[in-house]
Amino acid sequence: MRKVLVILAMVVCSMALLTSCGQDNSPRGVAEAAVKCMAKKDFKGYMELTNATDQQKEGMVQLLEKVGKEGDSKGGLKSYEIVDEQVDEENGKATVTVKVLYDNGEEKNNTMKMVKQDDKWYISAEK
Repeated sequence: MRKVLVILAMVVCSMALLTSCGQDNSPRGVAEAAVKCMAKKDFKGYMELTNATDQQKEGMVQLLEKVGKEGDSKGGLKSYEIVDEQVDEENGKATVTVKVLYDNGEEKNNTMKMVKQDDKWYISAEK
């Protein structure tokens, strides 16, 4: 019985990890995961998609909370679409533009700069 409970707990944990802001390892996948994290107000999850230092992440979470409130004032996220993706694999850089549609009908294009580090794509924390 105990073995069954341990296995069940492992399966549940694995499923949670796979569904919580998970993404494929591409600029498009990271951008989609970032939008999903913002929609769920998982600001820490969003910051894990960046190459920011731990100190930068702490400050940025507070800023993202303000951005989340702005999205709430627009009725929340209705849908999103990747409208452009430019990838420079040789130099490990990419730019992804995401069009976000809010429930109040407002649209906004967000451009995310990406950087590849250790064979993994991240949202660049640099300005």
